[in-house]
Amino acid sequence: MSYQRGGSTGLPFRRPKLMPLESFEHQPGGLDPAEVYSAAQTVAAHLVATGQDPDAKDATVDWLVDLVDDVGLDTMAEMWSNAPAVTFGGALWRLYTLQQATRRDGEMWAAWYRAGYDAYASRVIAGATEPPHAKDLQHLISQILTGLYSGDFAIALERGGAYARVIAAGQHQHAERLEDLNPEASAALEHRSVKLQRTATELELCATAWRQGRLDDAHPSELPRN
Repeated sequence: MSYQRGGSTGLPFRRPKLMPLESFEHQPGGLDPAEVYSAAQTVAAHLVATGQDPDAKDATVDWLVDLVDDVGLDTMAEMWSNAPAVTFGGALWRLYTLQQATRRDGEMWAAWYRAGYDAYASRVIAGATEPPHAKDLQHLISQILTGLYSGDFAIALERGGAYARVIAAGQHQHAERLEDLNPEASAALEHRSVKLQRTATELELCATAWRQGRLDDAHPSELPRN
């Protein structure tokens, strides 16, 4: 199946079908977690292969970068939010959620990024201009996703992880400043920081798994369950 947009040849663009979980409900026995997981991982791996294809057109990569605009975050969540972290689906879900959070709360994320500058040298890997503003971070995350599909897949994952670490460091610093004024808000922000640090680690693990050729080899115990 071709996922590329039509070019000068006039061929129609055929996008992959990111089927919702309801597609499996009519099968005997209802939803089969293993089957849903397998289908979701196949789609994720195919998307990556489509972008990584040397013959992929720029318009195809652009569409992949802005995939959420086409299929919706809810559809992605149904497919990949419960996937094991170190899988194609797990990697894509984490990067797209970073993209959407950056777009949704750009000024706040820019403030966290600026606060996290001195906490991690990983900001150099992430690649944002200093000091960044919301539009700079939105450009950065688009660059990371572009690299995921048309550059070095592992490096793009590492850049995504570095980006998450810098943001998490900024969140931690902001949480410390809030501790005396608003302990509840401080604790909530620190919790977000810890979660984002975990996301960074998971993206780094995905990069390692990709280089070792085992990104799609999730252990059966990691399969999503009812």
